[in-house]
Amino acid sequence: SPAKARAMPHLRIEYSTNLAGRFDPAAVLAAATRALVDSGVFDPPDAIKARLMPVEHFMVGSGAEHGFIHAGLALLSGRDSATKQRLTNALVAAIASLVAPGPQVVQITSEARDMDRDTYSKRLIPGA
Repeated sequence: SPAKARAMPHLRIEYSTNLAGRFDPAAVLAAATRALVDSGVFDPPDAIKARLMPVEHFMVGSGAEHGFIHAGLALLSGRDSATKQRLTNALVAAIASLVAPGPQVVQITSEARDMDRDTYSKRLIPGA
């Protein structure tokens, strides 16, 4: 159905805990979610499910003390690459604008991955 075609994004933002104090986690989550809502791709906006998770154990290949924030966006299959690129660019921009200067390099990344539309399952349980 057309409604199903537009719904279902899951946004999982992971960040390295060495960035404590460089950004407000609640503000990053709100800004990233707002970027998805403002994209106009998702209707209704409540279809967006976002969460932010600290990562305590991490490393980059050189062993440098770099930090990271990664926004993984899982979408039902069927969207074109241009739409996915617009979404990931918006997520990186929204997040980067909230990270303060600090001692270590911060890599801010985003990717969009497809969830198989034919095997995705959902049940909505109404509230009281």
